[in-house]
Amino acid sequence: MKQSLIRVWQCFDSEQVKKQLLLAGELSANCENCQHLGINFLQSKQCPQCQTEFKYIGFRTKSNKAEELFAIKRLKEKRPDLIIIDYEDIKRACGKSQARNLLDI
Repeated sequence: MKQSLIRVWQCFDSEQVKKQLLLAGELSANCENCQHLGINFLQSKQCPQCQTEFKYIGFRTKSNKAEELFAIKRLKEKRPDLIIIDYEDIKRACGKSQARNLLDI
């Protein structure tokens, strides 16, 4: 049976996700909790600076979908422990939360 990657929408606490998020680029990543840079996202299970255990990973915007899909497949093979999230969703959710807090809604 051939397996395929399928996006699934699920409710999460966006603030909690952001605290345990590893934001990956081409070669390295950063901890969204403390903004520590240069983390090897294929090996690091926790932040070397703040010791946050990474549970989620998001990618900075890729130039094309084929490149993004290749990166996700590679990551799933090497780091099945991480939940891959769409970083744009987290940015949007945290932005709305900050706006509500600012306006006391």
